[in-house]
Amino acid sequence: INGIFFNQGHVCCAGSRLLVQESIADHSVDKLKRRLDTLRVGDPLDKNTDVGAINSEAQLDKITELVDVGIEEGAGIYQPECELPDRGYFFKPTLFTGVSQSHRIAQEEIFGPVLSIMSFRTPAEAIEKANNTPYGLSAGVWTSKGSRILWMADRLKAGVVWANTYNKFDPASPFGGYQESGFGREGGKHGLLPYLSGVR
Repeated sequence: INGIFFNQGHVCCAGSRLLVQESIADHSVDKLKRRLDTLRVGDPLDKNTDVGAINSEAQLDKITELVDVGIEEGAGIYQPECELPDRGYFFKPTLFTGVSQSHRIAQEEIFGPVLSIMSFRTPAEAIEKANNTPYGLSAGVWTSKGSRILWMADRLKAGVVWANTYNKFDPASPFGGYQESGFGREGGKHGLLPYLSGVR
């Protein structure tokens, strides 16, 4: 939930795509829907608010457009029953199921409170789907097997890979992206090396 709905999804490394193992997908989606029902949309200055305002009318229009496209392309949509404030730009927390790799909501950056859910059968299929995007800033892997985390982290084309958490940063670790998510690294030793070229 925090991976995508934190800051209304206005986060460069928001977890906007969720890949869930097929055998637990239905159960996971049911739990997510129940959790969405408890999210409070409202004043971002209120400490009890979970999902605040969208940053501009233009961004709200973009989110609305991509959600409409997701529906047109055949994905299933779920939005909780919640009242949106009269003033400001707000969008209901949204999740899509039945999303395929070809859907625009799986390929484009929505930059809003919208989660696209896809399922996978094997870790190799999860890697293939995760890497099939023009972006590659961050990824998260949830598993009880440490060896699987290392195996997947080695194959994911993402600047940072979190293990059993999301959006937690270590200042000693480098941060950066792949493909359209940028190049180079900041933070940690890797972020300092470009400044040391030619220095002995």
